[in-house]
Amino acid sequence: MDQAAPTGNVRRSRFWLYTPFVLLLLLAIAWSIAWFVIRSRTAEALDGWIAAEARSGRQWTCGDRTIVGYPFRIEVICKTLDVKRGAVSASFGRTEAVAQVYQPRRIITEVAGPLRVTDGTVTVDGTWDLLQTSIHVSQSGLQRLSLAANAPKVTITGLGGGEIAGSGKHLELHVRPNPSRRAEFAGDVAASVTEARIPILDALVGGAEATNLNMDVTVTQADGFKGGTIAEELELWRKANGKLEILMLSATKGSRQIETKGELRLDEQHRPAGQLTIAAAGLDGLLGNLTGGRASGNLLGMLLGQNPRANAPQPNAKPQLASLPPLRLDNGFLAMGPFVIPNVRLQPLY
Repeated sequence: MDQAAPTGNVRRSRFWLYTPFVLLLLLAIAWSIAWFVIRSRTAEALDGWIAAEARSGRQWTCGDRTIVGYPFRIEVICKTLDVKRGAVSASFGRTEAVAQVYQPRRIITEVAGPLRVTDGTVTVDGTWDLLQTSIHVSQSGLQRLSLAANAPKVTITGLGGGEIAGSGKHLELHVRPNPSRRAEFAGDVAASVTEARIPILDALVGGAEATNLNMDVTVTQADGFKGGTIAEELELWRKANGKLEILMLSATKGSRQIETKGELRLDEQHRPAGQLTIAAAGLDGLLGNLTGGRASGNLLGMLLGQNPRANAPQPNAKPQLASLPPLRLDNGFLAMGPFVIPNVRLQPLY
C-alpha cells in the first residue's frame, strides 16, 4: 500500500516550480519601471537640449512630439521638424529618431520629405523616397554622421543664374571631424551619387547619360553654423582662411570621365581660387563649350592631350584617362598649363 507524500515536501517542490516565473515577472516589472524612467529622462534631456540650442540662437520645433519604443528602444517622433537660426530656416516632414536602451549614443533616424532650406534669397527644395541617417556621438561631441537616400531630387533657386536641378538613384554621405586636425576645425566628407541627372551638366559637357559622382574632401575651419545667410557664412569661412581640400573628385558620364585633386578657397572678391590636378577622357566637347567653339576646343584639346580621334572609345572599353596640365583658378581666370582658357571668367559666389 502506497504511502502519502509528506505535506512539507509537496509545498517545497511547488515553490521551486513557480520561482522562475515569479522572478521573470519581477524582472519584467523592474524593466518596465526602468524604461519609463529612461523615457522621462529622455524627454527632460530633449527639453534641456532645445532650451540650450535656443540660447545659442537655434530654434528647434518638434511638432506633436511622442516618445515610444517599449520595451527595448527609445523612439522620438516629430510629425514635423523645423529649425531656424537668424535668416536661415529649414523644415522637414515626419522625423523618427531611434536609439537602443543599451546603446543610447548611436541614433538612427528616418526623415520624410519634403525638405526646404532658405535664407530669404536662396532656397533649396528636396524630396526622396527614403532617407535614413546614423549618428554616433560621445561625450566630446559628434563622432560620425552617415546619410543614405533613395531617389533624391534637389532644386536650388535664387542664385542669380537660374534654377539648378538634379536627381539621382542613390545618395550616400559620411561626415566626421578629422581627429588629427582638430586645431583647424577640419571635417572629412565622403559622398557618392549614382545615376545622377543634372541638366546644367548635360548642357556643359554634352550628352544625356546619367552621371556617377564620388567625392572625398576635407574642409577646414568647419566649426559650425553661425546662423547667417549663405553669403555671411561663406564670408566667415573665407576670413578664417577656410580651405576645401579635394582628396578625390571623380565623375563618369558615358565615355567621359574626370578625376580631380587639389585645393580651393575663396579670394577677396569671393571667387573660387586654387589649383587642381586633373586626369580626364572624352572632354573635347567640354573644352569646346568653354572656349566658345568646337574648332578651338578641339585645338586646345589636342594641345592638352585630349585628341578626340586618338581617344575615341572602343565598344565596351573603359575610358583611358590622360593627365592634363594643372588647372589654376586665379583672379577670376581659368588657366590650364600656360594657356588661359578664353571666354571664361569666374564670377563671385556672393
